[in-house]
Amino acid sequence: MITNKRATILEAAKRAFSLFGYKGTSVAHVAKLAGIGKGTIYTEFKNKEEMLEAVMDGILHDLGTIFERVKHNDERSILKLHRALYDTLQYRKEHQLLMHLAEEVNVHGTKEAVSAMQKVEDFIITALEQAVAQGVEKGRLQVMDTEITAFTIYKLYIAFIVDWEAKKRPLTEEELFQVFENHIFKGIVVR
Repeated sequence: MITNKRATILEAAKRAFSLFGYKGTSVAHVAKLAGIGKGTIYTEFKNKEEMLEAVMDGILHDLGTIFERVKHNDERSILKLHRALYDTLQYRKEHQLLMHLAEEVNVHGTKEAVSAMQKVEDFIITALEQAVAQGVEKGRLQVMDTEITAFTIYKLYIAFIVDWEAKKRPLTEEELFQVFENHIFKGIVVR
C-alpha cells in the first residue's frame, strides 16, 4: 500500500526526468519507476507537464533554502551574494535533472524544458535582486538598479561556471570570489 502516492510519483518523475529528460520521459516510465499503474498517476496529475511543474516546485524550494540560509549570516554583502550564487549554481550544475533540461533546451528547444529552466533563472535572479536590495538598504552596496545588477552578476557567474570551464580549468570558489571582488565589486578603475 502506498502511504503517500503523490510523493512516490514525484520521486519517480524526478528520477525519470533526470534519466531521460522531459522529452524522453513518458507517463509509463514514471509509473514503472514508481511501481504503480499508469492510471494511478492520473489520479494525482493531469499530465506529464503537471508532473514536471511539481518537480520544479521542489527544486525552486531547494534554491530558496540556499538563499535563505545565506541571507541570515553576518558576512559582508558581497560575500553573501557570492556564497548564495556559488551554492545555487553548484546545485544547478550537480543536479542531474537541471543538467538534462539545460541540454534539452540547447539541443531540442523543447517548450516545457525552456519554460522550466526559465523559471529557475527567474527565481535565482529575483532572489539575487532581493539580496542586492537588502545590501543597499543596509548601506553596504551602492547600485543604480537592483534588477540590472542582479541580472549582470548572475550572467557573469554563469559565464565563469559554464563557458570558462568548457575551455579552461575550473576556478576554485575562492578564485571566483577574487575575480568578482576585484573586477566587479571594487571595479577596475584606479582611484
